Amino acid sequence: AASLTSMSDVMSRLKASTASNHEIKFVTPTGVAGGQTIILTFSSDFTNVTNIVFSDIDFAEGNSGNCTSATFTEKTLAASPATSTWGADGDSSTTVTLTSGTDTITAGRCVRIRIGTNAVNQTTGVNQISNGAIDDDDSIAVTGSFTDTGTIAVDIITDDQVNVTATVDPTITFSISDNTIGFG
Repeated sequence: AASLTSMSDVMSRLKASTASNHEIKFVTPTGVAGGQTIILTFSSDFTNVTNIVFSDIDFAEGNSGNCTSATFTEKTLAASPATSTWGADGDSSTTVTLTSGTDTITAGRCVRIRIGTNAVNQTTGVNQISNGAIDDDDSIAVTGSFTDTGTIAVDIITDDQVNVTATVDPTITFSISDNTIGFG
């Protein structure tokens, strides 16, 4: 067992009570053996987790332990694990579980999990997880029988949209390369 590293969750929306996509990344020092699970536990403020099905999830293994520059290979997902297919499901009001059939994740590799309409590998996802109320204690815990653990803290805010207005003076720019042709 070890602590996960390089943990992040990029959410499409941070606004309270708003549906959001998640792109969760982490490096697993130990890796994942066949038959093991990865469990994502969202804090109780998040809702609609039970609506998440395997088609709302993309699950991929990077070719390195660098989540920023890794090239990812998508795993095959289904409702239940079988041989090299992973089972994936929002199995309770707060958890999403990924279960390996016989497939593995190599130790020291970056893992990427997309949840929501940003999941497009096998099919485009439909369901998203909704953000809870505004507070400072929202988190996503990563655990499972693969034994590595870690927690990602997220902050839900009042409004995540920025309005920008501007007035731009018109300009025109050109260049002449040949004054004989250009002016006759």
